[in-house]
Formats: sequence, C-alpha cells, structure tokens
Amino acid sequence: TVPLIVSLEKKALLSLKDDTNLRKRLPEGLETPDYDLITKKGNNVEFRHYKPYSVCAVTMNKPRPIGSEKTDAKIVNKEMSGASSFGALAGYLFGKNEQKSPMKMTTPVFTSPLVEDEKQMEFVLPSEYWNENENAPQPLSGSGVTLQKRESEDRAVLLFGGYASKKEVDKRKKELVTVVTKDSDWTSDDDTMITLAQYNDPFTVPWRRLNEVSVKVVKK
Repeated sequence: TVPLIVSLEKKALLSLKDDTNLRKRLPEGLETPDYDLITKKGNNVEFRHYKPYSVCAVTMNKPRPIGSEKTDAKIVNKEMSGASSFGALAGYLFGKNEQKSPMKMTTPVFTSPLVEDEKQMEFVLPSEYWNENENAPQPLSGSGVTLQKRESEDRAVLLFGGYASKKEVDKRKKELVTVVTKDSDWTSDDDTMITLAQYNDPFTVPWRRLNEVSVKVVKK
C-alpha cells in the first residue's frame, strides 16, 4: 500500500511540472468554446481569439437559498470547493429548469471574478444556444442561475495540470501576468480579472487533469 501511495504522489507532482501535450488531457466528446489559436509562447501559453458562446452562471459568494434542493443536483463530494455552485448549475443543465429539458454536459467549468472579490461559476451551454441563448431552457425561479452571453474576444491562456488548488492557481496567475506584461504585442487592461477553467470531472487523477488561467488582452 505504501509503495502505491508513493507512486501516486510522484505522478501527481510530475503532472505539475510536465507542461507538454496538456491538450491531450481534454475530455473527449464534450463541447468547449470555439477559438482560433493566434500564437504560442513556449509550451504552455497561448494567445487565442474566442468566438461568441453562452454560459449559465451562479454567484459563488452567497449561500444557496432555502429550498435549493428543488433546483440543485445532489453532490456526492459536498466538501469540494464550489460544490454548492456546481450543484446549482448541474441541476439546471440536467433538467431542473422551466422546460424540464436536460442538456449535454460541456467543458470547462469556469470560475470568473466579479466586483469586490466576488466570483461566479459558469458552465458552457451547448452550442445550439450560443447565438440565441434566450432560446435555452430558462432557469427555475429562485435557483440563482442566470444565462449570459460571451462575446468574441482575445485572451492570453496559461495551461497547467494537476489539481487547481488556491496555491497552485495563484502561482499560475502570477506566471500568466508576467508573460503578458513582458509581451511586445499584447497587453491586458486589467490583469486582476483572471478566469480559471477546469476541464475534468472531480474524480480525474491529477496527472490527467487540464486547467487554464486566462485574461482578456488587446493589441498594443
């Protein structure tokens, strides 16, 4: 048992250092926002032009409302960071909406900054709703879930593996800001507005996980 644990720990640590072929960790068969690759910087930084897409979103800083068991999906691992927000979005996506219409799971799960240290979690809607998200099933009243449109934009993206712990995400955010700050072609209007993307389900082992941090950029 002990050698197995040591072996798993070594794989987990190597996953944080190995920044090659991270795109191979993208789950198969799940829709993800469409983008064009503009340029790459090293193994793990990409500048992308994103095309419009839509998301369902819920604020993470507020407790879930009374009666949310009627709108939220049940979460096995309730200790997971953002579990209640994940449950709210999963509930909506899997059929707890006004039309009682289940939709296909997508990837990634976004954690985006709002104002005054608030954050929101976002699931990408299926592509049939990217142009007209008002045609998507409407969230149940009291669920706290909203539908939001994401317009086309350019983003600098840093890819990394392993678990997206707060310590690891903070480290990767600093790396991304450094790359953008030094870049001769691109700049960021606000390098505090960095979004985290997690592509794999919570049960995926760390050496098969794909995460990203990204920030909106414009040409200098």
